[in-house]
Amino acid sequence: MSESNIIIDKARGFAGLIENVMSPLNDNLDFQETFKNTQRKFLLNASNLDYAAIININKGHLTIQSVPNKPKSNLEKKIIGWDGFISMDTQTFLAFAMKRISILKLGLKWIFGPVKIKGIVKLLPMMKLFNLLQ
Repeated sequence: MSESNIIIDKARGFAGLIENVMSPLNDNLDFQETFKNTQRKFLLNASNLDYAAIININKGHLTIQSVPNKPKSNLEKKIIGWDGFISMDTQTFLAFAMKRISILKLGLKWIFGPVKIKGIVKLLPMMKLFNLLQ
């Protein structure tokens, strides 16, 4: 199955939540300046929901798309072409977003299994995104 068949431009479910939180960054001059030369694609999967979020950063512009996360083959790197991937349940995403769990505790969850992270070095710019949201 090709990328164009499974990616939905309108953000649905979890992707819609991510879009509502992150879309104000497009109006942020610090974001535009920091990411003016960056092209990255991140996949955030809330494993207990129906849609995953694809965060595209393209030269200072942010877009969010959704992709069905079932079957799991929809989330493969060779199909979507993501640079970094994070998968965890919604409760963990929200706890991390509200700073109820630290990066260290998230790292422990990654080591012991309930959190899956791939392309960790390429995910570092996403930490800058979260700092700009504050």
